[in-house]
Amino acid sequence: MRFAGPRPSRQLGTKIDALPGMNIEAMRETTLDQVPEACAKLYQCGLAALERNEAESAMVSFTTALGIDPGFVACREALRAAQKKAGEKRTGLLQKIKSCFSPSLIEGEALLHFKPLKAMSMAERVLNQDPGNATAHKLLAKAALALNLPRTALLSLNALANEHPENRSIKLALANALAKSGETGMAATLYGQLLKDNPRDKAALRGLRKIPAGLVGTPAIPPANDGTAPAQAGPAPVVAPPPLRPQNAPVAAAPSEEAIIRRFEPLLEHCPRNSRILKTLAEAYARKQLFDKSLSYYRRALQAEGGKDEAIEKAISETTLKRFDAELGRLDPKAPDYAAQREKIENRRLEFQWHEMEMAH
Repeated sequence: MRFAGPRPSRQLGTKIDALPGMNIEAMRETTLDQVPEACAKLYQCGLAALERNEAESAMVSFTTALGIDPGFVACREALRAAQKKAGEKRTGLLQKIKSCFSPSLIEGEALLHFKPLKAMSMAERVLNQDPGNATAHKLLAKAALALNLPRTALLSLNALANEHPENRSIKLALANALAKSGETGMAATLYGQLLKDNPRDKAALRGLRKIPAGLVGTPAIPPANDGTAPAQAGPAPVVAPPPLRPQNAPVAAAPSEEAIIRRFEPLLEHCPRNSRILKTLAEAYARKQLFDKSLSYYRRALQAEGGKDEAIEKAISETTLKRFDAELGRLDPKAPDYAAQREKIENRRLEFQWHEMEMAH
């Protein structure tokens, strides 16, 4: 039997993915209304403590709640916020060096293949002391994927991706976790970026081919209903989870899409080639799910930039994929031609993706 301890100097260069040959009971990720009452009460106590700036107390409540239900995503996200707040008081270099060589990481790596749930607990123990520890985030992501908890893995993978945006193994792991969690549009975008960097990336191509076109945009679990994880709108890059917001906290009102359109569209009469105005309108129409109008403004913005702008090209690609998703969502499953119509849309979507990859090469 071979145990592999952590190697900090090479940690980010190794593969992050679900472990092969795991024979464990499948778990599921849950929301506030799906967890036991005791777990929900601990979560609420943790939020209250965090609101009082008692980060250490909040961490105890969140950790105890996760011991009851490890798949409670909102609680895991809240624990990250508590760890970050507590970590602001522990910025010493010695503390970070100690956490890099923590016995918990060594034990977690040894248990990863046999007791991934215990390994995840070991990783959290390190993150409680050093919330930015890359080795602990990587261990936790591996364990979460092995336990079939992709959204839990995403919390750590996003943190790693923000620190190491050019690391291929992290990008690939992030794309795989997004695909498993149902965020297939974002996963396809990441796979496309990997293939653009390396057209012979077999792992990225294999991941892209596995994405079921008919399920694009369908989340694996419903969004948290506790007000701590608002859904994203419109085409957006993969980013870290939104910051914690206590339940029932007031939210600053944002201008509506209609208000943005009313304000900016008349300006085009005087400056029809202003790419910033065109992109703002394109984003507003995309949030209204008026994708054809959005794409027309994106194309005008691209033309105004001389026909070459990576950010606009990416937005066009993402918006086009969202348009296909919306067309699939509008189909009536009870209609006699449902299967034929769905296949037609899926084929168009695949053709578009292949065209995008060919253009990237």
